[in-house]
Amino acid sequence: MKSSHKAILCLCHDVNMLQIRRMLLEHFGYRVLPTTSVEDAKTLAKRQCPDMLLIDNADVEIDYVRLAAQVKQICPDVITVVLSTFYRVSRNASETSIDRFVARDDGPSALIAQIAELFGDTHEQGFYPI
Repeated sequence: MKSSHKAILCLCHDVNMLQIRRMLLEHFGYRVLPTTSVEDAKTLAKRQCPDMLLIDNADVEIDYVRLAAQVKQICPDVITVVLSTFYRVSRNASETSIDRFVARDDGPSALIAQIAELFGDTHEQGFYPI
């Protein structure tokens, strides 16, 4: 059920939500590099080249497409995921440097399932805590 300690750079402007996401991801064995700042996200990417960039697009100030492109320049193999409040943006994923959009309203189980699928991890079917 645990991952192979893949690193996820997690950007969220809300410190409380960032902490909750960190606990969830760590529970499933992912190593989390949390940040609330775009500049810190780029710095962390340069230092540690994460396996995934997870961006919460609730902050309208963040140009998540641009950030994803910048991080992919630093770490070409990084998988980019955007947590979105809108289902419709997922149609545009193939046109950008975003690999996957995940609807925030689908909850933590869907997020973990999507991350596991993107990494090729296998988690037991069923209940995910939180």
